[in-house]
Amino acid sequence: MLESRVMKKFLAAIIISLLWGGNAYSELYDFKNCYPTKTIITDDTGKITEIPGARSWSQIVKGSEGGVIDIVWTVNIANGIVTETKQYSPEHVKKINNLFKDLKEAEDLLLKTIMQNPYQITNAAAGIITAAKIKRKGVVIERWKILVEGKSGKVTSQYTREIGNKTSTTEEIIQCEVIPSSEEDSSGTSGTAFFINSKGYLLTNHHVIDGCKEQKINYGEKEIDVKIIASDKSLDLALLKADVRPKSYISVTNSEPKKRQKVIAAGYPLGKFLSDDLKINDGRISALKGFEDNSFQIQHDIPINPGNSGGPIVNEDGELVAIAVSGMSKEITEGLNFGIKVSAVKNFLNSNKIKVSSSFMSLGMNDDKLVDLLEKSTVYTFCE
Repeated sequence: MLESRVMKKFLAAIIISLLWGGNAYSELYDFKNCYPTKTIITDDTGKITEIPGARSWSQIVKGSEGGVIDIVWTVNIANGIVTETKQYSPEHVKKINNLFKDLKEAEDLLLKTIMQNPYQITNAAAGIITAAKIKRKGVVIERWKILVEGKSGKVTSQYTREIGNKTSTTEEIIQCEVIPSSEEDSSGTSGTAFFINSKGYLLTNHHVIDGCKEQKINYGEKEIDVKIIASDKSLDLALLKADVRPKSYISVTNSEPKKRQKVIAAGYPLGKFLSDDLKINDGRISALKGFEDNSFQIQHDIPINPGNSGGPIVNEDGELVAIAVSGMSKEITEGLNFGIKVSAVKNFLNSNKIKVSSSFMSLGMNDDKLVDLLEKSTVYTFCE
């Protein structure tokens, strides 16, 4: 009965919620008709064997692929878990279990009709989610790394087995059909943006505006249309333009970030679902590199939640230090959040011929002035 409920819930589609530390309303994708396109095996001598897969779902005959009827990947950003669910044919389960039922050391090989493998999310940004798992048993170390590309429907599953100084790896590349869900279409996406000069230019994350046709901001108690001037998917930056003269804007710092430096973030976590009041939190810079040694990012401990993406991270003088972009699941870690360095922001703006002001002398700013600056320059942005 339990297995039946699990299958009804999961086997219809792969549901991916993007992104943690990103949109206030989760983007949903239904991944249907998944099929392996290629398997790459590297043995402990370094020999590589590539096994071609199917070219389309129509080439897959259910139950013929080693007894596997269906495979579903479920990504749950809220609890920080990626789950692989496999359904095997009863005949295959019986056959395998009969082979290994008398071997105590083969307990891990015994099957059920439905098998689930959970992986911990390590990063979620720009529509790409990575997850991992590690298992140690004696001298054997097993590692799994999962990469999910939300927009393209591509899933890469990598398994590595280490015994002493010998390592073997199996990588499977899976392609799925992406079916836009009605929930995504009805809710749209949202995040945070901020003015960078007096001409109405704003900055936010690429993933906040990705796929949007009509982008808007809330400014002066009005909804204002904005133009998407430029975006950079790799940096996860986007440049917007509103036909307004902002009351205030945020200047960029000329100083390099430092560990233990105090920083302040402003944004709209959970969008208007929580409230339309700007939320301001502070913390410190923990590291000068982001996930997987990303030198374009800093790591900080300011609380970041869905809807904060694209918001400014400033120093005590109100100068831009970074832009909030992503964070790791709170179910797994604490205080591991990331921001795009101002040096990357400057390069992005220079390439798009946008001039911004820099403060050459820090005069200091009390809390009241800092809050006033952030209130007047930071806006809620969304698309329909």
